[in-house]
Amino acid sequence: MSNNSDTISKLSDALTNLISAYETLQKEKEDIENKNKELESKNSDLEHQIIDLKTKKEELTSKNNELNSKLEDITSNNEKQGSNINSMLNKIENILNVGEKPSNNNKKEEEEIISNNLNRPSYNEEKAYEEKDEDIFATPIIKEPIIKERPEPVKVDDIQLEKKNDDKIDLNRMASLLNGFNK
Repeated sequence: MSNNSDTISKLSDALTNLISAYETLQKEKEDIENKNKELESKNSDLEHQIIDLKTKKEELTSKNNELNSKLEDITSNNEKQGSNINSMLNKIENILNVGEKPSNNNKKEEEEIISNNLNRPSYNEEKAYEEKDEDIFATPIIKEPIIKERPEPVKVDDIQLEKKNDDKIDLNRMASLLNGFNK
């Protein structure tokens, strides 16, 4: 019986080793299954992100196409407006060329009047010149101002109104007004 007891003890040891190996394998299998589930979850998340990125890309592409179409519309509208303004300018120039051209004498007179008004000292400046000439220790003498009333300054608009009363149109003024629309 010693053989039997030896055999039983060997079988018992072998069975114990088999059970512990089986438990180890079972634990490794569970770890692998858990890792597999994690990887599948990450894979699923990445697939959803890819789908989201594709939809965003499609949205951006459609928005880009819309913006390009709007840009083309704006460009064509600007070109149409530019050609309309140019045609209006040409019509105005033709209308102005039909009438008499303004003489250079009127322009020279206008420039002289403007420069005279700019160079003439004002009432306050004339009074300041008089006060500088006075001696502070001398007997005060009341001086009447050279100009009793301050004259109204001549405005460029008044000069242009006088010119326009002759039924003439100022080409330069019209061109500058129209150039303001181009900007």
